[in-house]
Amino acid sequence: MRLRHSAILTSTCLALWALTGCSAPPSDSEPAAERAETPASTAGDHEVLPPEQLADRLLTADDLGPGYTARPAATTTSPEASVEGCPQLEQLGSAADNPYAMFPNQGKRVFTGPGGTQLTEELYSAPPKDLSAGVGRIMTAMGACPSYHLVTPTTVAQVRTQTVPVPRSGDEQWGQVLTVTAGGRRTIVQQTVIRDGAVLLVVSGSPAEVAVHWHSALTKATNR
Repeated sequence: MRLRHSAILTSTCLALWALTGCSAPPSDSEPAAERAETPASTAGDHEVLPPEQLADRLLTADDLGPGYTARPAATTTSPEASVEGCPQLEQLGSAADNPYAMFPNQGKRVFTGPGGTQLTEELYSAPPKDLSAGVGRIMTAMGACPSYHLVTPTTVAQVRTQTVPVPRSGDEQWGQVLTVTAGGRRTIVQQTVIRDGAVLLVVSGSPAEVAVHWHSALTKATNR
């Protein structure tokens, strides 16, 4: 199944970027990605935010500290990729090139940190029920297979998935670690996904980077 790089592959592409120079997506025997729920937000948290407000709530290099630089998310069309060995992920790709495209209100920023580490933050906004259903479907597909292959015009990568616990913040949380092997090299990327009312936060990068920065990203994203 052929599909364009999309938000569904953000974590994988981050790892491939580190290994082989894979471009980031435009706007980047294990169980399915973990999902947890906490009590619903107040009604005031359900306001759908326009893209300009989401952009204002993204972290900046100054928020992250010394040694970080921000670069704009890719705006050109990325090459196609082929997912092999995971029917659920293939079916999700056949339904839409970019599952997150159902949420037109979005913002994204990519950071390079000390030592060349990579961190990506994405924000989406939509009515809470729409966000919950959409991201639940995406994360279920991403975590459905313990391993699969991602084939680009220049690279064949093996991707292994593992569910990880996520702190109980917001209304719903998902966590996943991807181990990506390509060209004899391996890298590990963690993705933490949190829905808080009408805002969806996706933070991707090395486990250490995500652990350090997800909370400040959530705090700024929810304007608290």
